[in-house]
Amino acid sequence: MFYKINILFFSIFLAVLFNASAQEIPIGTWQDHLSYKSSVAVTHGNGITYCASESALFSYNNDDGSIERLNLVSGLSDIEITNVKFNSYNNKLIVAYKNGNIDIIDANKKITNLNFIKNNSSISGSKSVNKILFNNNLAYLSTGFGIVVLNTDKNEVADTYLYGNLGAFINTNAVAFDNNYIYAATNNGVFFANKNSFNLADYNEWSQLSSLSNQKYSNIVNYNGTLVVSTDSPNWESDSAYYFNGTTWIKINNNGLNINKLETFNNKLLIVGSGVGIYNTNFIQEDVLYTHGGSFGIDAADVHLDENNTYWIADKNNGLLKQKDNWNVSQIIPDGPNSSASFALDVNEDALWVVSGGYEGYRMSNLFNIRKNYEWVQTPKNMYNPQNGNQIFNFVSVLSNPSNTSQVFIGAWDGGLLEFNNDVFTNLYNAQNSALDSTSSYRTAISGMAFDKNNNLWISSSYGDKTLAVKTTTNNWYNFKLDGTEFNKSEIKKVVVDRNDFVWVLDSKLNKTHILKHNNTFDDVSDDDKIILPINDSREITTFIEDLDGEMWFGSNQGVGVIYNPSNVFSGETIQPIYIQQDGQTQLLLESERITAIAVDGANRKWIGTQTSGVYLLSDDGTEEIFHFTKENSPLFSNNIYDIKINNKTGEVFFATEKGLLSYKSTATEAQDDFSNVFVYPNPVREDYHGVIAIRGLVKDTDVRITDISGNLVSQTKSLGGQAIWDGKDLNGNRVQTGVYMVFNASPEGELKKAAKILFIH
Repeated sequence: MFYKINILFFSIFLAVLFNASAQEIPIGTWQDHLSYKSSVAVTHGNGITYCASESALFSYNNDDGSIERLNLVSGLSDIEITNVKFNSYNNKLIVAYKNGNIDIIDANKKITNLNFIKNNSSISGSKSVNKILFNNNLAYLSTGFGIVVLNTDKNEVADTYLYGNLGAFINTNAVAFDNNYIYAATNNGVFFANKNSFNLADYNEWSQLSSLSNQKYSNIVNYNGTLVVSTDSPNWESDSAYYFNGTTWIKINNNGLNINKLETFNNKLLIVGSGVGIYNTNFIQEDVLYTHGGSFGIDAADVHLDENNTYWIADKNNGLLKQKDNWNVSQIIPDGPNSSASFALDVNEDALWVVSGGYEGYRMSNLFNIRKNYEWVQTPKNMYNPQNGNQIFNFVSVLSNPSNTSQVFIGAWDGGLLEFNNDVFTNLYNAQNSALDSTSSYRTAISGMAFDKNNNLWISSSYGDKTLAVKTTTNNWYNFKLDGTEFNKSEIKKVVVDRNDFVWVLDSKLNKTHILKHNNTFDDVSDDDKIILPINDSREITTFIEDLDGEMWFGSNQGVGVIYNPSNVFSGETIQPIYIQQDGQTQLLLESERITAIAVDGANRKWIGTQTSGVYLLSDDGTEEIFHFTKENSPLFSNNIYDIKINNKTGEVFFATEKGLLSYKSTATEAQDDFSNVFVYPNPVREDYHGVIAIRGLVKDTDVRITDISGNLVSQTKSLGGQAIWDGKDLNGNRVQTGVYMVFNASPEGELKKAAKILFIH
């Protein structure tokens, strides 16, 4: 962690202020931005409660109240957790995933990954680990294809039971034991076998329990020697639970609760769902936990009752609940957004805005999230049209006003243009009250947005007749019909205004890139120039962006291209391919990739998002690959990238992926006009720090020379945009000794100079 401090170098040195934020992550590291509200499982052991959301895991120390986050960034091997279970026999925690992946965490927090299910290509269908049951050191995993037995002492597979017809895969929802038998609840009844059988892997050892019907049983437990099962009822009927009295199955009165899980603790049967029903040994309900202090209802995915009779509830909407009764409740949630979903981003110096909609389906809740001062702001889960009360959904774009970052606009694919001021929803613009066009069904579908250099807001609307509109700084509206757009067909998903004031508009459905030259006469279309960018091959344009040199970079389904001089586009200038040398062959840049996003950092380097191959960082001209991040070689949650945005003040790069949002602290920041705000961090560099040191607040291509106090050159480099990086080593590759080091910064022509100091401590 970095703190704002002053250092006095005794009588020789001046005090230096180092203002790197206490919350900035170190350069070269990753940070998750996941939600911990949608809990799926909870477990408890040794005074620690573990709660899993769909995307990550956190632990809560019951003694000191501390919270530790654990996810793909911080050590887990995967995302999309289905279950967690603590084994008190050997103090090991199992984390299981939807794709069959398994992590085992021991008492020393060492994580061992078992990926044999995930990587087994012979398993067809679901590999999900549905439930976990321990018997001493053995863990019985109920999976989408059968039962897998793990030896958690050795962290290895002990056995696998494929007990379907002729050894077929069978979706197993839960496992239970009694004195003689092992039972498996499936989608087609309950199966059993003698638990002392020599070979439970032989399907002939298994039979279907004839006393139960051939339907889906989602849970089975042994409660004080009595079997209890629950059914997943179809349609809107209530789920049901039954216990076996030795002769027949008796229905338990669960008061219409949906049943997600059955659990047994402290001589109690817990029916977990829309509340937690608490039953005694006579199967009489003694109590029900149904509310969080009266503020909201409980929708429990899982529950654990500890030795102090405290209920730990994994709530589907509200994180972890620590509960004694309906009024003695604590809610425990690590800081995070309302939802892990992310689709489009906007980043400025003050805030990160995330929208989580999409162009397909109906995404109505958890529409947007805001992060300010490194903390997430609570936002409404639903939004409504003030004109008619209809719900607004599918937020697909977001853009802050560069001249007033407290003003933010969100484009809704089903609802119009929303304006926010100081995080408050203030206006809705659609075809009824603006120049935005609508479809024949009066739907105003907004996606592309861009501000021009005069701070006018340009907005695209799809499917209508006039698909481009502008909202001026004086709140006047104008719209434009683009040649080649088609009513009820054109989907306008991208708008960029370049430094020439040309408006670039992408019709993704008809694969047309429109360019408008309006000559700043919005009310006079007679002097407008409009063209459709000629494309000389079969490529499909997916995105574009202007870089720091004024070049227009294009992404397509066949890689990347560039228009080097967009001012000549009306004279025939068009997209040029970028050729690279690879394995001795000349190839087109990323020609096999479908490009989904492009961002430009402070050093004019290109961050390229793809649909299937993660993220590439390319040099400013695209010919050098600096990084290639994938799910396989980095903490990236998914190789399908929706959006990339950069905080050019800090160098933090944000990735909206198919599986959630995360960021990476890069080396480049925005170049400054002078050296008035140069600072170094971390400073002092302490003995336990081995990362890079950043010199920030530089002009473009600053020459940076680092010397010892005697003036001997230690290192030399050039800034990336407004930031230079030093690894703390001298010219011979050795870590420097304790002492004060001078940083001399000079602009490329030498007219600007600035010195700084770094204190190294060993």
